[in-house]
Amino acid sequence: MTRGSVGPDRDHFTGGDEVGGAAAPLEEELLLLSGLAADEGIRRHAGRIDDIHGRFLRGCGLARRASPNAPPLYLQADIARNLFEYLWTSKPRRFGEHFLLTDVVDAHLDPDATRTVGNCIGLTSLYSVLAVRMGLHLSLLADSDHLMSRLRVGSRIIDMDHTDSLGFDRESPAGFQELPLMMLTASVLNSRGLRHEREGRLTDARADYERALGIHPSYANALNNRGNMKLLQGDMEGAITDYTEAIQLHGESCESHCNRGMAWQRLGRFHRARQDYLRALALCPTYDDASRCLRSLDRLEGTSSA
Repeated sequence: MTRGSVGPDRDHFTGGDEVGGAAAPLEEELLLLSGLAADEGIRRHAGRIDDIHGRFLRGCGLARRASPNAPPLYLQADIARNLFEYLWTSKPRRFGEHFLLTDVVDAHLDPDATRTVGNCIGLTSLYSVLAVRMGLHLSLLADSDHLMSRLRVGSRIIDMDHTDSLGFDRESPAGFQELPLMMLTASVLNSRGLRHEREGRLTDARADYERALGIHPSYANALNNRGNMKLLQGDMEGAITDYTEAIQLHGESCESHCNRGMAWQRLGRFHRARQDYLRALALCPTYDDASRCLRSLDRLEGTSSA
């Protein structure tokens, strides 16, 4: 009943500031979220990103960029495509489970060509930090389940799905929202919160959901997941508030309807609970959690009326 990760405007930075291993704001934030201690740990992994960047430049015969300015418009689409194809060619089995930048970088540099690299968050993160080093200005495309990249070159829009080797210049499906690139950090925080939750660290999970919402206040997945923490901690009204806001932002969320139904049920508001379970099943007829909750409510109401 948790929602996966995928979606202050802090992405206004210039590319090319990678010389000497200095990390751009997005890169530094993603490394910090990976659990690195400041300074030494960041420098070490920035050096590993330098390695990937240098291999790409040598493979393409490009001079190392040290300018804070974006490359000329006529070069940007080619640089973006070459980078996309380089990453896929150098590690063809890319799609996996890693979402933290350090894990993705380590997997990409692993000589084992069969090792997977990352999920949509991890792959988008790696591409983004390398593109920023090249002076490209990307934005993020997000729906409730997936992330992509967008590059605007003059009037041309190039969308990229990093989980598919044929995903360069792919038209994004309906329902994707364009966001500032720094919103990637909110997706990482939401995923990290989910991992904390699975491992029983509920306080850490809630803290990450709170941080994700501090960056992206309208992040429906993080609202749903913070609502789950409030539910577990006995704050039914607070959970209902979060679920309701998630539903308003993403009305097709069967998970948030089902979760809100559980909160209503615990408050004894059985009619409201039933409405949410039925709405969840109307949206997702095979959603087992909602079916189980509805059967539980049927038994409870049967006991109450006996």
